[in-house]
Amino acid sequence: MFCTRRLCTQLFKFTTVILVGNCSLATAAVGQTTPGKLPTDCSAYASISLPSDADSVTVPKTFPACASYRSYRGIGRPVNYPEARACAWQERLAQKADLRQNQEEPTSWVVGGSLMLADIYFNGTGVKPNIPLAMHFACEAEEGMATLALSDIAKLNGSSRAQGPFEFCNYAASTITMNFCSGYASEIEDDRRGRYYDSLKSSMTTEQQTAFEKLLAAQNAYVNAHASEVDQGGTIRGIRTIGSQSILKDLFRTEVVHFERKRWPVLSDNQITTADALLQRQYEKTLQQLRTRTNEDSYDGAVTADHLSGVEETWETYRDAWVAFARLRYPAGVAVIRAEITLRRYRLLKTIY
Repeated sequence: MFCTRRLCTQLFKFTTVILVGNCSLATAAVGQTTPGKLPTDCSAYASISLPSDADSVTVPKTFPACASYRSYRGIGRPVNYPEARACAWQERLAQKADLRQNQEEPTSWVVGGSLMLADIYFNGTGVKPNIPLAMHFACEAEEGMATLALSDIAKLNGSSRAQGPFEFCNYAASTITMNFCSGYASEIEDDRRGRYYDSLKSSMTTEQQTAFEKLLAAQNAYVNAHASEVDQGGTIRGIRTIGSQSILKDLFRTEVVHFERKRWPVLSDNQITTADALLQRQYEKTLQQLRTRTNEDSYDGAVTADHLSGVEETWETYRDAWVAFARLRYPAGVAVIRAEITLRRYRLLKTIY
């Protein structure tokens, strides 16, 4: 991302805004915290006084790499609300100063700062809940998102914690915010999967642990490489890619869960013995289709034959790592597991062109 946050927002911002209730509500009503009585126009929240925390923060020279959302959700570190809030104040000033994205923590450029402060003050995590103040920050982050959230906020009737923490990211109204919020959600799921995999290692022998680590590394490499066989055209390419990668990650976790319970894939002997040949035929067919694309069918971001062949090599390493681990952990299911992994790749290749 080589543009500034303000410029990118201008480029991608949707114009659709849903207003909930009567926009003529007085600004004085902002002082009330009953969700159903909140004004629906962001201008009503502009004069909300900020807490004293804001006075002790100076504008950073570069966008911070503290990543408030990681401390807030406990992604790769313990949950620490005071740390998340302190970081978010810095990120907010960096956003207001229109500082360039920090490549060490790119997601914070949008998900941090005002957006994270909106979640913190709405949910009262480490602070007293303050919905008007949360709306002030949500409006700073993205007006469309703030107004879209109001319809659901009105239904809460003060029970914002009934169904878990409220996430303003769920109401992203522009392509840029949708893309970054998708990345945020993906990190949360990655962290959950990682915790599950770590929990399994305690029951493994040293040799199994080593093979499992190699499998996880191979799976990560394959998922990352898979991005190049996902259409990269259009402004929602980030959402599209993350979504496709998430499917692969979820399938892998499901496989591990099932195999740990000795629930092997239900495949016939014929499916097991012909899986490799079936995949090879489909690979060659898809490769040929990509090579014979006309100029009219080709465009910037389109999947190419080179992309496909590169990912196929990465997948083969992943398959071999699965087989090596299965021999140690699930010896009774090696053949059927190998076939199932192969057939999953076959079915994915059928969707590419």
